[in-house]
Amino acid sequence: MIRLRRILVLALFVGVMSGCYLPMDFKADLRITANGNYNFQYQGMLVYVPLLEKISKKELSRDGLTKYVTAVEQDLRRDRGFEDVQYVDNGAFRVRYKKVGNILQEKTFNFVRQNARLLSLARHPNGTISITGDKPNTEIAQQLEKSGIVMRGTLRIQTEAQVVRQNADDVLSAAAPVYVWNIDGLKKPSPALVMTVRTR
Repeated sequence: MIRLRRILVLALFVGVMSGCYLPMDFKADLRITANGNYNFQYQGMLVYVPLLEKISKKELSRDGLTKYVTAVEQDLRRDRGFEDVQYVDNGAFRVRYKKVGNILQEKTFNFVRQNARLLSLARHPNGTISITGDKPNTEIAQQLEKSGIVMRGTLRIQTEAQVVRQNADDVLSAAAPVYVWNIDGLKKPSPALVMTVRTR
């Protein structure tokens, strides 16, 4: 009952987050070379906030929930990077995702997608690539945490390219250094890294 009341409170604040996915209990790894080749992998949970809102307001029958879940699964699977999508409970999906590409050719890459970005890669005219995480605004973040929905996971970025700026929690020494963010909540600054690339 307490859990349900918290979710009902949360629902008052998530209307502005239509289309939003929140990552939970995840491991995300990005390997990116100095010439823009990248390999991104994500394993963990994605909570689809609009579905959580409908569940909290008891707007869905059992049939309605099944159809909604199927629609979300089909929507995610439009991106062939989703190798596995399984519904768990309370708007949460366990997913496995992999995407390989070259950011110099694509210009941008967004996970999950542009209107629901959790991680973005973008190239810029000055010869740099920016890698940024995203999260809800402060008020929304506080309400999410009060409801028990907390972003927890690990993001690792490995690159031998020259890193101009980054805010990682740790940097592991290797032939290609590994930048690590240990994410536990929404209050810390979003992950950010800027690197230079070779265009030839």
